[in-house]
Amino acid sequence: MSIFNSIEEVKKHLENLSSLSALNPEHYAPEEGIADRIATESEKEMKFTQIRKFFAHIKKIEAELGGDTKAKIDRTKLYLLMPELAYGVGREVISKKFYDIMKVCLSGDKITTVADFKRFVELLTAVVAYSKFSKFKDKKGGSK
Repeated sequence: MSIFNSIEEVKKHLENLSSLSALNPEHYAPEEGIADRIATESEKEMKFTQIRKFFAHIKKIEAELGGDTKAKIDRTKLYLLMPELAYGVGREVISKKFYDIMKVCLSGDKITTVADFKRFVELLTAVVAYSKFSKFKDKKGGSK
């Protein structure tokens, strides 16, 4: 298991991947992994409803994809996600850190196939889960 101590470490790790399908669940799924780090470092500057809204948009795109994981995807819808996120940053409901991580994931050649996009969805699913978990811990007074 990999522990990521900062959002910068997460960003560098993602930048070094050849594609998102190369992202190992061992790196993003556990506590103190990539998803947990994104959630905990973004939570104070971000509204949960906004990440949930973005996630719903991603899930809609996923539903439109076929089942062939090697198929190339039309990147048009991915490009259109960045202005949506930028608008959220401008309204101060999306964290700049979250925006920067999504920019790494959505730009370049990180997502070219259905398999890459599905891994992106898995990562965001974990981020949403850790965001909700973090809110629960705050409410109950728990800690890691």
